[in-house]
Amino acid sequence: MKSKKLKMDPWKIITIVVIALYTLFLIYPVGKLLLQAFFESGTHQFTLDYFTKFFSQSYYFDTLMNSFKVSICATILSLMIGTPLAYFFTLYRIRGKKLLQILIIVASMSAPFIGAYSWVLLLGRNGVILRFFQDVLNIQLPDIYGFGGILLVFTLQLFPLVFLYVQGALRNVDNSLLEASENLGCTGARRFFKVIIPLIVPTLLAAALLVFMRSLADFGTPMLIGEGYRTFPVLIYTEFVGEVGGSEGFAAAIAIIAILITTIVFLIQKYIANKKSFTMNSLHPIVKKRGQTICQSRDLYL
Repeated sequence: MKSKKLKMDPWKIITIVVIALYTLFLIYPVGKLLLQAFFESGTHQFTLDYFTKFFSQSYYFDTLMNSFKVSICATILSLMIGTPLAYFFTLYRIRGKKLLQILIIVASMSAPFIGAYSWVLLLGRNGVILRFFQDVLNIQLPDIYGFGGILLVFTLQLFPLVFLYVQGALRNVDNSLLEASENLGCTGARRFFKVIIPLIVPTLLAAALLVFMRSLADFGTPMLIGEGYRTFPVLIYTEFVGEVGGSEGFAAAIAIIAILITTIVFLIQKYIANKKSFTMNSLHPIVKKRGQTICQSRDLYL
């Protein structure tokens, strides 16, 4: 009876199913890419020509640098917007905060292609905002296409991820730390950079990694509004489906390079996060306050 129970253990069945799905949807595709990248399609001989082609021609290497440039800039801007916004939402009572949170979350849930298309309708060459400034105010604004447009769409779509991560981390910060810093004269922006930021560094690193990966792998936005600004996913797509000069082996090699890059970035982020990680229990959660009320109460107290 015991042997039958062990054979019918549901956890073993779940483990086998998970391993099978993992093999089918991850190991098999990556293995297929490796075969296409390192072996010629006709002769099946081992080759490094695809990788040599990528690193020897500036066209392809510049595309990699373009992806890094826009992804890093989008990550920095997302951190600069999402972190202070989560700080104010957590520490202060803001009218209409729930509605604003819903709008922020909805912005992060929309597909990249939809966000890019929406901005084309607003700031495209015939966009509503652009035409208004040109026809009514006689002011020429730059259009949405190119590096600036990609960066704008990435930032506005991905900063909510930082906002949600940081807001969750701030709920675990003990309010006694903020009170102690305030008693020592560390308030305002100084408290934000000296106390809050060091406490949430692991969360910031995790959010930055997520934003960087999302922006690096995004295909829809650069494809729609990139025009002359080439990025990695668009290059892979054009190599796979290109009618002239397209190469599955070369596209697979580019995909392998992308996987290696993201793996290296992940390992670096994990190493730094482990160095900065610590455990903290929030016995006294942060109490939301009104800025004016705080000042008045401090003046009366003093």
